[in-house]
Amino acid sequence: MAHTEVTAHVTTPTGPVVWLLMAGEDYEGGHILGVFATKDLAKGPFYDAASDIPFDLDEAWQDGDGAVRVHGGCDWVSLKPYPLVTAPQVAA
Repeated sequence: MAHTEVTAHVTTPTGPVVWLLMAGEDYEGGHILGVFATKDLAKGPFYDAASDIPFDLDEAWQDGDGAVRVHGGCDWVSLKPYPLVTAPQVAA
């Protein structure tokens, strides 16, 4: 399965973020393996999760927002930043 580049506007979160480490299977969804305060804290667990993929890795890439992903067979692991909401959100 080849990775298809999609042109999109990448918005890097501003303010505090959390990094979600997730794993799953293509078309089956995924689950959260951990939530980290920094990308550096997640590096070891990301490597461990990627190593658990039972297939040879066929793709690895980094997105413009710093997210990293690996794919092997039908399995994937991702580490992505998400904005941390620290106050009530007021609609304009």
